[in-house]
Amino acid sequence: MAIKFSVSARKNPRDPNSDYKYYPQPQSSGESDFKSLARKIQRNTGQNYPDVVGVLAALEDILPEELQQGLIVRFGALGSFYTTFKTTPSDTPEAVSSKNIEELRIRFRPDADLLSRVNTESAFEKVEGLATGEEEDDGEEAPTL
Repeated sequence: MAIKFSVSARKNPRDPNSDYKYYPQPQSSGESDFKSLARKIQRNTGQNYPDVVGVLAALEDILPEELQQGLIVRFGALGSFYTTFKTTPSDTPEAVSSKNIEELRIRFRPDADLLSRVNTESAFEKVEGLATGEEEDDGEEAPTL
């Protein structure tokens, strides 16, 4: 199955007088949820469904705990989860405190092999009319594709 994409018309945000440029934009083909992943894991491993669900549910509980301890959580050939901050600056190093942390963010960094595999084994399919751009600040509407 191919990854679907549409065409998006965008202007350079730093140059509002620029012409539109056209970019491919990925389009979702749906979702793969917890139960469907558990069924696929069951089929591929021979484990029974309740055991697979139990392991995945435990992972849902354990992952936040590990991240709250400041750990990088590595999932072998999948990649790593880690935390970053959204912060505000202070004028001096002494003034920096936990109050400068506005938000804790969770990031995922795919493993190089996973990224390479997805990049080399993916096919793409152009779909029409899903992303036509948005109205710009100058009130000019993006061209209809």
